[in-house]
Amino acid sequence: MHAFVTPPGRQGLLHHWDQQMAVIAQIAGIKRWRLWRPMFPFPMREYQESFRVWDPGFIPRWEAMGPDLEVDLRPGQSLLLPRGWVHHPHALDSEVRSIHLTFAIRERTPVWVAEKLIGQVIEKDSFRRIILPGDLGGHRLSQHVRDVRQALVDHLAGLDVDDFAQALHRAAVSEKEYTT
Repeated sequence: MHAFVTPPGRQGLLHHWDQQMAVIAQIAGIKRWRLWRPMFPFPMREYQESFRVWDPGFIPRWEAMGPDLEVDLRPGQSLLLPRGWVHHPHALDSEVRSIHLTFAIRERTPVWVAEKLIGQVIEKDSFRRIILPGDLGGHRLSQHVRDVRQALVDHLAGLDVDDFAQALHRAAVSEKEYTT
């Protein structure tokens, strides 16, 4: 959760999008949320984060098109903000500061499942062996990639899916950080 305090009649953060879904809860003042549909489908971590793919021309284009949705949040109201939606909130009241809370939602994605599947291989000696510096190029590296790929296929083929799913569920409800 993050708390945002915006001075009366002022702009908070400029146009951007987030890598996680969020619930916005307005506590004080009125904040106008100008929203644009995502430019990139399902941004997450290193994939299409706003600061990584930012283009100064984005804002003039959005402003010229106008928002897809505009919402004025008053105290006690909330907004579900899906990840990737461009937003540009600002306080409307000229005499009252705006306070809102943003609750980041821990979404789970197929990438998260894949990382958990891969994470189990650390228990196997063959995945912890050193690849010598001289093997980090050309044919030797290609052979290492083939060997690791086959070991990974074998590992996944031997996986008890039901046991893994139970462990995955426990992780889904106990991990504190969002991993989208």
